[in-house]
Amino acid sequence: MSVKAAVMGYADRQSVRPGERIEFKVSALGPETYRADIVRLIAPEVGLGEDCPDFCEIELGTDVCGDYPTEWQPIHPGSAVRVPMPEGLPLGGGVTLSANIFPTLASAGRQGILGTYSPTDDSGLSLILEGGALALAVGSGGSTTIVTSSIVPVEHRWTAVAVTYEPDPGTVEFHARGMETHRLESALSSRERMDAAAPGALGGSHFHVGAVRAVDDRGVEHTALSFNGRIERPRVYARLLDGEDISRLSKVAGPAPVAGAHADWDLSIGIDTDSVTDVSGNGHHGETVNLPTRAVGGSNWAGETDNWQLRTEQYGAIHFHDDDVDDARWRTSFTLVVPEDWKSGCYAARLRADDAEFYVPFVVRPTPGTEADAVLLIATATYGAYANLRLRVVFPWNELIHGRLTVLDDTDLLMLRFPEIGSSTYDSHTDGSTVVYASMRRPVTNFRPKGRIYKFCQDLLLVSWLEEDGYDYDVITDEDVHREGLSALEPYRVVITSSHPEYFSSQMFDATEDHVRQGGRMMYLGGNGWYWVIGYHPTRSGIVEVRRPDAPRLWAADVSQGHLSFSGERAGTWSWAGRPPETFLGVCFITQGFDECSYYRRTPASQDERAAFIFEGVDDELIGDFGLLMGGAAGYEIDRADFLMGTPRHALVVASSEEHSNLYDLMVTSLVDTLPPSNPDDPDRIRADMVFYETAGGGAVFSVGSIAWSGSLSAAGYDNNVAAVSRNVLNRFLDPEPFQMPAE
Repeated sequence: MSVKAAVMGYADRQSVRPGERIEFKVSALGPETYRADIVRLIAPEVGLGEDCPDFCEIELGTDVCGDYPTEWQPIHPGSAVRVPMPEGLPLGGGVTLSANIFPTLASAGRQGILGTYSPTDDSGLSLILEGGALALAVGSGGSTTIVTSSIVPVEHRWTAVAVTYEPDPGTVEFHARGMETHRLESALSSRERMDAAAPGALGGSHFHVGAVRAVDDRGVEHTALSFNGRIERPRVYARLLDGEDISRLSKVAGPAPVAGAHADWDLSIGIDTDSVTDVSGNGHHGETVNLPTRAVGGSNWAGETDNWQLRTEQYGAIHFHDDDVDDARWRTSFTLVVPEDWKSGCYAARLRADDAEFYVPFVVRPTPGTEADAVLLIATATYGAYANLRLRVVFPWNELIHGRLTVLDDTDLLMLRFPEIGSSTYDSHTDGSTVVYASMRRPVTNFRPKGRIYKFCQDLLLVSWLEEDGYDYDVITDEDVHREGLSALEPYRVVITSSHPEYFSSQMFDATEDHVRQGGRMMYLGGNGWYWVIGYHPTRSGIVEVRRPDAPRLWAADVSQGHLSFSGERAGTWSWAGRPPETFLGVCFITQGFDECSYYRRTPASQDERAAFIFEGVDDELIGDFGLLMGGAAGYEIDRADFLMGTPRHALVVASSEEHSNLYDLMVTSLVDTLPPSNPDDPDRIRADMVFYETAGGGAVFSVGSIAWSGSLSAAGYDNNVAAVSRNVLNRFLDPEPFQMPAE
């Protein structure tokens, strides 16, 4: 039976300069070979209408272009803590394993809690869940014995568990005690001794918490049988503890209540890292694998704060999931050294296997000292947050908010065919908890120049416009600005945003604001921008963290998780964090509607001489009553000015949208439970505002407050009022003459 062809890939980075290397990792099924080409992306594939730009990619002759032998590289999801332990467990005098656990999906089958067991070679010893019950997996080197108790820890409750194992004669004793002190229900308390013959091997290599060790047929070690839930203060004793000692092991803060631990991992140490610290003094330090969730409340979390930095001792738990994935960990298939003469822009590795096709986009930055005056800031933080948006494919809610059936293609369906590629921060884990970390170090199905007009595909409409009008411009990414701060923007006079720069770190916010403060110009040609606080992984590229404690309908988590683990910053919206986007952009997101888009109507402020350059040669009262994105330039996700929230007092609202459908009302209600009036005569109606203002340093900000704006640029061969307004603003913003603040 033939296998349907499939090809997927990713790169080790999303941004590169001439002379630098970028590694591509590819996995393919079907034909004997797949084809790789490097292309420069000029215009996206968005349809065949007369207003649609023709899809344009320029094939580039490089040494890496050509046919490659097909190789399927698996992904092994599931998070854990991994500790080097080449000598294995010290079984000579018996061993005790203990931890506090908070299981969240007992029905997921066999799940590793802690130990050295490996099903690959039937070695080692691990405390596990078997059908929801405590069990011990004992590998003898040739077979595995599972000793199962009748003790079933309760889901979503903290339970202190332990097992003692005496190799000769193979005696196993299980202990469990409920830890819920604020409940009136009865707490679990059980002890069970089993004289089952269970000889064990040492199980060298690695000790795992939250999973067991396995090795695939390529010889790659990975996690397996992952635990779903939280684990706190795992410990190992190289002796048999008695019941009295075991009853004291549930203590999590401070020194171990029972001396002489072989290993004692205090998971409250290094929350903002991948490191796990052994406080026994024996040096059994480890690291997390596949980014389990840190900065979550432990068994002793008292509700005093949602900030792990203030009560670190109450955040000694890690939440593991069987579908966590931070990196596919594929071998490199080919490496491109970017030629010195390549222009800054959007590029991609195009992969093809029979009729299957997959793009791996990346940005080429300019060589330092050769920068243009304008730069397009590509929203890779937002691409990361939405990476592999499974919700769009599997949830009927998506059809409700669009008012129509969801249209999918083969690339979208890869998420169903290969669920191991992981989900977005809008999706839930298999245990129902929300995904908080998302990575670009895996195949991403919605980061491409074709398909739905959204995110990167839509942002190429801005590239197409800049190319059509002959502007000299560069392209950089969010992560470039996050890592380098203001220095990434200082060479440029004008920063042009992408269509949907929703997710912003504090470093990005600071840099863009400081750039304008010292005379730079910001063209915000999108909507729902600067909305959520995010963190980038401190040391690893392409990984973002998102938590939304102020949006409970989007966030299935307890209230302990109010701050990011990567940075310690308050999570949620920037408004919630005390820094409303209105203070910089002049507007902030209010609602969304995915059925149709509308237009802007110019306001009396558009006649102000300060705004004359914006509408030069534009006599129309209505702006953008056309467009590729559902018929208009104002819609999809929209922002409005709010002077009470911080829109600068001298800002001009030069145009506002109107006549939005009632789906925009629905989404306001479902997202934030506040409903601006939809009455078209009400000044506070649902609308997108077009805003302009100057800064004291000679800079300026122009905001359109609509994701759909760029979808109208190409209408009538780029001869339309949306393109004209954009062109007028960019031309004036490129002019070095400083803007002047208006008189008070």
